[in-house]
Amino acid sequence: MSFFVADNKIPITQKSIGIPATNGLSYNPSQQIDFYIDPQQVKFFNPKNSYLSFDVAIKQKGDVDGQLTRLMLDSHIGAQVLIREIRIFDGSNNALLEEIVGYNINTSVKYDYECNDSLRNKRALSEGAGYRGVNEGSQGCGESFQNSAINQYSVKNPDTTASASLVNASYQNCKVCLPLNTGIFSNDKVFPALLTQGLRISILLEDSVRCIRQCEGAMVNRKTVLNPFIHSQNGCLTNTGAGSGSYVAGVNASNIYLENFNGYTNPEFLPFVVGESIGIFKTNVPGYVAMRAGAVGTFPVIKSIGLETVNGRSLIKVNTTNFSLTAALGTNSNASHVIFTKSADVGAPLTTTYQLNNVELYLEVVDMGQNYENDMMRKMKEGGTINYDFLSTTNYRYSQLAGDIVANIQLPIENRRMRSIIAVPTDSSVYTQTQVLTASGTYAEEVGGGNDFLLHQDRCGLVGISDNISSYQFLYDGKLQPSRLVDCSKTSSKLSISQQHLIELEKALSSAGITGQSLLEFNRNFLIGRSLTAGQNGVYDGRGKQFSLQVNYQGTPPTKNKLWNNFVHHMRRLVIKGDSIFVEV
Repeated sequence: MSFFVADNKIPITQKSIGIPATNGLSYNPSQQIDFYIDPQQVKFFNPKNSYLSFDVAIKQKGDVDGQLTRLMLDSHIGAQVLIREIRIFDGSNNALLEEIVGYNINTSVKYDYECNDSLRNKRALSEGAGYRGVNEGSQGCGESFQNSAINQYSVKNPDTTASASLVNASYQNCKVCLPLNTGIFSNDKVFPALLTQGLRISILLEDSVRCIRQCEGAMVNRKTVLNPFIHSQNGCLTNTGAGSGSYVAGVNASNIYLENFNGYTNPEFLPFVVGESIGIFKTNVPGYVAMRAGAVGTFPVIKSIGLETVNGRSLIKVNTTNFSLTAALGTNSNASHVIFTKSADVGAPLTTTYQLNNVELYLEVVDMGQNYENDMMRKMKEGGTINYDFLSTTNYRYSQLAGDIVANIQLPIENRRMRSIIAVPTDSSVYTQTQVLTASGTYAEEVGGGNDFLLHQDRCGLVGISDNISSYQFLYDGKLQPSRLVDCSKTSSKLSISQQHLIELEKALSSAGITGQSLLEFNRNFLIGRSLTAGQNGVYDGRGKQFSLQVNYQGTPPTKNKLWNNFVHHMRRLVIKGDSIFVEV
């Protein structure tokens, strides 16, 4: 029997209340946040309209001159990246109702593929994700949601000359409100906390290394042509003679004038700050023009950023400590040289962290009325049973070593009402904070050619990598599924699209309750999917079927160790009978 379908004959009232965490006021990376939903305070609530709220502040460890740089959280999923795992128990802590391991990975799947402009804007406003700023790519580069110098996490340059340095005090508390992407909290059916003795929720926070990013327009290993292009050393486009704007090898300089490309027309929009170390990069060659400031291997530090009118044209002027070039550099009439940040990898490694404050779980409490509650409790005492169904996911993980040309992934599935399998082969290499921030030595999403030249990954461990996969096939119920190998070679080579692979993925996403509104991330968040249902409401009994996924690498072997996150989306049933609570999976 069910008491959770609204009846227009029953007056129902709603209110929102905040439940504070039970184990602290402030939280740092890798710590756990606990909540208790008291059944006397919250008897029934609407999970889909409930959310997690907190203030998050990014911090650099030390305000060291030369190591300052603008930072933000993952632009795709915002503050959702901070959650590594979620577990939900009944109020007595005896029954595990739901467990999401790799929560931020699963959310990346949902947000990367269930995405449009409206959803992006909403997530930017409420969840701390990236948004389109004024720094658009006018030189042919793809758009970026991770390039807004004016973002939620730091204050803008404090004055028109940007003469003040970015310090920890410049990072502000960003208020976020996160819907919890779990089966229970994505359900639109009222939850009977009164019958489960309440709920206990544990949230494990992620390491800071996997959460914090730099502006893409300041990096050398990401969308390089989003960076500020060099105009000249004095605003003059003359290459020779008096007043020349060119740089001479081995001669000290201290000024860099920037082109008006990519929307860099105001110092406030520049993704660089005073106190930041910088270098010069030529966009069409795999290397950069070395800059020296004193000793070899050191880089100049920005002293001020301002706006100056030269020859009737308004240009951003970057004043630095003295530097010289190992090779001559003419004026930027060919638009080929950009500046990039060295702050994360010059001198002592840059380390970052974050802190959460004012953590509360906001619930939409539903008042079903005393008569309804009394009737329900009477029927339960008479032996009634309540079934509460929700679509959840279980993560079956598998480790694969780099160099394995065949991966035979065994999936010990015992779910009775399966919908689909979505496999996410994440890069499991151990990277330093510096490597992730600079995307140095990480997996290459795109290499050579195009305007996203040398596009390396800065979402390590959060997204799937193709890494030279040529084909795959599932095996279950004694049959190969689909009957022919699914070719991925075009997608994996980053040269084209493997249509069958995307069709299979789209069906798997749909069965998992994810509307595939965009497939644009098929390469940068590579997934393998298999739908197990014939329709939207169908299920597949996976018990005793011996599931496996065989992945083939032909030609070029894989380059990275991988942790396969195999998310099995399935229906779970919470069964409440008398004083007993158990979960059918």
